[in-house]
Amino acid sequence: MTAKTKMRIETKVCNAGMLDGMSGGILLIGLGVLFLVDSIPFFPWILLVVGLASLPGSIAREGLWAGLQGFVWLGGLAVLFATGLLWPGILILIGLSTLAGALVRPPTERKRKAKRGLPPDTYNEEYFGDDVI
Repeated sequence: MTAKTKMRIETKVCNAGMLDGMSGGILLIGLGVLFLVDSIPFFPWILLVVGLASLPGSIAREGLWAGLQGFVWLGGLAVLFATGLLWPGILILIGLSTLAGALVRPPTERKRKAKRGLPPDTYNEEYFGDDVI
């Protein structure tokens, strides 16, 4: 493992740890606001707080798309429960999520499994390491 690769791994771990810490802080602040303000009902808005708190950690681990999906779903459910429009609203939320997934979702990478005794078909950093050009 080269110094460049080691630095990338350490930076990613550091950023993920920092963003996980932010998630805890956001959760505590959100809970404090929910308990402090009497006019805000606890149940539906706790979903929004959890969605908002999970956003930084999800983005660090799984990327922007996965983090936003969780937040949008929990926030959307909180709004639907608060307004009482659950049945027609859930259909709209599912439709919006499906459309956004079709239009914006990043392409998935399929790793080809190497056959026994043969090198992989394409250049693979995990197989060759990043020392080789």
